[in-house]
Amino acid sequence: MSPHEYNSAHATAQGSVDLTFAVRAGKTRPSQRLVNSSFVVQRCFYLDGRLEDMAYVFLANPTAGIFQGDHQRIAINVEAGAKAHVTNQSATKVHTMPEGSASQETHLTVGDGAYLEYLPEPLIPFKGSRFSQSTTITVAPTGTLLYWEILAPGRVARGESLAYEWLENRLTIRTPEGVPTYHEAYRLEPRLESPHSLAILGRSDTPTLGTLVIVSKSSVDGQAMAAKFRQVVESVLGGQDDKIVGLSCLPSGAGVGVKMIGTETQAVKAVLRALASGARKLLTGAELPASRKY
Repeated sequence: MSPHEYNSAHATAQGSVDLTFAVRAGKTRPSQRLVNSSFVVQRCFYLDGRLEDMAYVFLANPTAGIFQGDHQRIAINVEAGAKAHVTNQSATKVHTMPEGSASQETHLTVGDGAYLEYLPEPLIPFKGSRFSQSTTITVAPTGTLLYWEILAPGRVARGESLAYEWLENRLTIRTPEGVPTYHEAYRLEPRLESPHSLAILGRSDTPTLGTLVIVSKSSVDGQAMAAKFRQVVESVLGGQDDKIVGLSCLPSGAGVGVKMIGTETQAVKAVLRALASGARKLLTGAELPASRKY
């Protein structure tokens, strides 16, 4: 987001989460938890008997979503040897903004031998919204990351597909030395330039964009992981022609990146979840457990 596009005079909430996980008494536990308005960090759960030391944490937004002028900051640090699964309680709704814009920045740090799954619910930009999202992730050489993000076209049931003013997204994954492992950046302004092309959001009137990145150099070769994922994609899609999936290996065998375009948000999420579960089983021996959110 350009500095002139953020009007602090319209600020309604400056929410932040600063959360650090560390191993304590044989389990991953929060060693630091700093939270202010716009967020609630629920207590840790241990939901997987196969990975008993992994902490599950849900970030909750007690408001109705993101409004004009909001700025949110999320910082999560997983220290050496810790294992954490972080998600939110529901889709992030970005509301109509008559004048200003809103933004969210996320910083994730994964230490040596640490493991982080950061799997948020879809982002839904409403008609007339202006939103900037920036995510920076640092992964140590023996750290492991499963990350996804899902961009919905809007409130499709209300005829608001691609009706937002603009949406800006940046995702950078790097080593502790600052060497980039994965980087993408885009800005969509549907009213000014149609995103309907295979190189952007495909030709569907209701496109959902999914991104999944798995970073791991500790135990599984990137080529082997990509081959495994291709099998999962074929089994999950079953010849469906309303979804497009691309896979590629990250530099230096650091992992795999997946891009997907589909016509239904929940269907895209289901495929990404199947891929993430396959990656998790490959890396830890345990698939993702069933999730239940309220």
